[in-house]
Amino acid sequence: MKTELLAPAGSFHALTAAVQSGADAVYLGGDLFSARQGAANFTIEEMKRAVDYCHMYGVKVYAAVNTLIKEKELEQLVSYIEEITKIDVDAVIVQDMGAVQLFRQISPDMPLHASTQMTVTTADGVRALEKLGFERVVLARELSERAVAQICRETKAEIEVFCHGALCMCYSGQCLMSSIIGGRSGNRGRCAQPCRLPYTLLENGEPVANGHLLSTKDLSLINKLDSLKNIGVSSLKIEGRLKKPEYVAAVVGIYRKYLDSGENVREADKQELLSAFNRSGLTEGYFSSQTGKMMMSLKTPSNVADELFSADVQRRAREDADVRKINISVSFTLHSDDVCRVTASDGVHTVCTHGTQKSESAINRPLDAERVRTQLLKTGGTPFTVCDTSIIIDDGITVPVSEINSVRRAAADALITARQTMPERRICDYSKQLIHKTYDEDIALTVQAETAEQLRAISKFSVDTLYVPASLYSETLQMFPDTNVVLRLSELDDGNIISGVPAVMAQCLSQTRSYADRRVYGGFRLNIYNSEAARFYENLVSVTLSPELNLREIQELTENADITAETIVYGRLPLMMMKNCPIKASCGKCQKKTQKYSLRDRRGEIFPLICGDECISILLNSKPIFMADKVEDLRRAKINRIRLVFTVENFSECGKIMNVYERAFSGEAVQNPFSESGFTRGHYYRGVL
Repeated sequence: MKTELLAPAGSFHALTAAVQSGADAVYLGGDLFSARQGAANFTIEEMKRAVDYCHMYGVKVYAAVNTLIKEKELEQLVSYIEEITKIDVDAVIVQDMGAVQLFRQISPDMPLHASTQMTVTTADGVRALEKLGFERVVLARELSERAVAQICRETKAEIEVFCHGALCMCYSGQCLMSSIIGGRSGNRGRCAQPCRLPYTLLENGEPVANGHLLSTKDLSLINKLDSLKNIGVSSLKIEGRLKKPEYVAAVVGIYRKYLDSGENVREADKQELLSAFNRSGLTEGYFSSQTGKMMMSLKTPSNVADELFSADVQRRAREDADVRKINISVSFTLHSDDVCRVTASDGVHTVCTHGTQKSESAINRPLDAERVRTQLLKTGGTPFTVCDTSIIIDDGITVPVSEINSVRRAAADALITARQTMPERRICDYSKQLIHKTYDEDIALTVQAETAEQLRAISKFSVDTLYVPASLYSETLQMFPDTNVVLRLSELDDGNIISGVPAVMAQCLSQTRSYADRRVYGGFRLNIYNSEAARFYENLVSVTLSPELNLREIQELTENADITAETIVYGRLPLMMMKNCPIKASCGKCQKKTQKYSLRDRRGEIFPLICGDECISILLNSKPIFMADKVEDLRRAKINRIRLVFTVENFSECGKIMNVYERAFSGEAVQNPFSESGFTRGHYYRGVL
């Protein structure tokens, strides 16, 4: 199986550079629902032109429809799906389960690729998507070579991995940092990259490291191509829809060269990759376990490359470049008293064309094979080069050279059309599901705790449901025998199934499938943004809606889905979930489940760092959400359950918060226990772009 080389196309110019440099496929975004809103992107008409151009060269086109979709955008998405189905893209890349639902209803023949924004890290995750009809899964970038190899062995779907370009410090699809700090959601293609800013690492409040502590180098697996092919990776993806055409041409050209040759990479080509773009060098990242400080660009977040591109790269990066050629065979026949006929074939498609003038007896010079061959080889202005000819001419006859040229051009045009033509896909009518839902104004109070100290504080109050990690589960059952205790599964699917637990909080699709025989509660990491996504998870006991939704958007969702909706109304939201611990990367230390480290930004805001499951580092918001004094607003949004999330709070702080919310639930007017700048309303009143 040939390993596909997949290139970024943030503009038509970058797309031509990718094609002319040898890409097997390109991925691009439209002007709607694309996770790179800062790129030039494509209108539907421009995308159709791009598809025709790529298919002419035998290059596939994957359209990114990979943002999270708001309720009010669903109608627009329906129309967009119909439009994108008509223009013959080869597949769509999706993140939102609501978008998956709509594609399956409206465009059932459209191949689906699971975006890396879905945070798939295990074979179970891939298999869950296989059952939904996904043909390909783009894995999370945090996986080692061994982990990728295991997934390739144990699954049937095509596996795509990033091989070059920018790395996110946070697991893709799980970052709220840009959203919470600036209202620009990375899940909607508008990331402001706050991870590239300078920070100070604090240990017990004292500075121990400074710099761009969340800024990674760019990835480069150019030395791992044989390994990637051997373990069964189907597609190698180059990041860079925001990069210039010269960058695309340089990187694609080098990867094409070594994918084809299998040779060791020459130093000059390594240098060209560095020259194209680098942040203090390149890294093999998680694939080769090059984590810690060697993965980081601590001194600067910016490109330090000289961007000096070779003449060959510049030639391929021209918008009118005509470097890539397709080998074809051409046959020509001319018989007495008949028109000339040309047959052209690229090995897959064969076309036949004929002239309009019949042959005549030659008065001076009969037509011969060499004269015909000379004309057949003139393929300028087309992507073809003739590698084989077959010519049959009866003796003593001729036709005008202009007739031969006309039939040759017609054959080339017909072959281009054949290469650009795809089987027609079905477009089915979409009918929105109507619901008749009675809303119960009683809101259940749920609590998520992380420590035994927090449990002791909570024990003085009445709660409907307690979410706790595995380390606290047995202790919680003993302390709260009459409370619904739910085991909070790890932030990432580890593939292990915990037995003897009747209820779990799932953080990803695969966990909802693995524990389908239990009571399953959906965590916020499911990224539920709209009623279609909510309905996908309607078999869950409850679903936690995305914290990026405002109250109006929540109400629009809850009115259109018969689900039990839960939202987080207190707590420091986890902004980033990182496999490469910034503490180890900056000062070589390990937090070891303590809570003594934090990051301070340039404005003096302090963001706690906690050690999560499997040594995943979690960066918390500098301020907790507080909504106890806004209970009536929550009721109007038709929320069924509200959750308090305790992370770094001590016994006293937990007790104070529990008390305030208990009094608010009883109808008492409560005072905000925080100073004016000590809390946030999250996105309840502002939402995200």
